[in-house]
Amino acid sequence: MSLIKTVILADPEARVPWPGVPGRLLPAEPFDVSIVDAFFSALIADKTLIEPPAEPAPPAKETKTKA
Repeated sequence: MSLIKTVILADPEARVPWPGVPGRLLPAEPFDVSIVDAFFSALIADKTLIEPPAEPAPPAKETKTKA
C-alpha cells in the first residue's frame, strides 16, 4: 500500500494554506500528499481533498468491414 496519494481540492475555488509555508496555497490541479501526514490526512478525512476523477477512456476506433 502506497503512503502517497494523488489528490485535488474538492472545491477548486477554496484557498487552503500549505502547511509550514507562509503565503503558499494548495494548488487546484492534482498533487501528491503523504497519507500519514496529520494535516493532509485530516483534509482527506473531511473531504477537503479528494481523488481526482478518472480520465475518460478515448473512444474506440470503429473498424470498417467490406461487405
